[in-house]
Amino acid sequence: MRAEVIKQHRNSFHSYGVYFTLLIWPIVVFFNAYYSYKPFNLSQGPWNTFASQEDIIMFLITGFLGYISFKSLLQSAFYMGHERINGTLETIFLTPANRIAIIYGRAFGALIENIWMFSVFCVFVTVWIRRIPVESLIYIPISFIVLIVSAAVWGGLMNVIFLFSRDASFLMAVFDEPMILFSGVRMPTFVFPIWAKIISALFPLTYALMIVRPLLIEGSLSASLQGIYKLLISLLLIVSLTLWLLKKAEKNARKNGNFVFY
Repeated sequence: MRAEVIKQHRNSFHSYGVYFTLLIWPIVVFFNAYYSYKPFNLSQGPWNTFASQEDIIMFLITGFLGYISFKSLLQSAFYMGHERINGTLETIFLTPANRIAIIYGRAFGALIENIWMFSVFCVFVTVWIRRIPVESLIYIPISFIVLIVSAAVWGGLMNVIFLFSRDASFLMAVFDEPMILFSGVRMPTFVFPIWAKIISALFPLTYALMIVRPLLIEGSLSASLQGIYKLLISLLLIVSLTLWLLKKAEKNARKNGNFVFY
């Protein structure tokens, strides 16, 4: 796993321009969502979650931190096609290396370096608006662990799915846009109709945010309990699906591929 993390770093983070992009793009997307809310009075009705501008900022900050964590691993999985083109994926499959370690090594290698700069921005904004309760400070490490673990499990599944095809770029659109729309990143899920709530239930990011937001915004552990149970069930199902698909992918490669798979 350590070797895969190092390889991910060397392949993906090789210039200052990469780090600059990792900081600027999330900030632009965040402010785009924030100013979409700004013209409206959301202090009444079902939107009273946004009683103030600071509440909107905290809601979006936590949402986009989770989204960027998950999106970075979707992009990492997308680059699995480059492994085929470069010939390194075949070498990996010919070695006795643990397949699960490889899959999750790719996930962790992409995750930490993709989110740390935006995490610094989140801390800066939170301190600036002075919105986070003092009692929530003890929950910050827990929140990061929840996001990192759930994103890594999701990233493992994405990496395995991208093993099946040399060109699975369409999956970027299939997973990315619905995730940011239905997972509660930019708007609370309780305003969704039933069909949208069903879609949101498919993404572990939905449950991760159900845990992180009460912890950081309200300082309430009890309000996160329901999300904890749902997230654990979701992650167990995803890990089981990942293991099953990994075996299918390797069998498919042995049956239909040659030394270079294609």
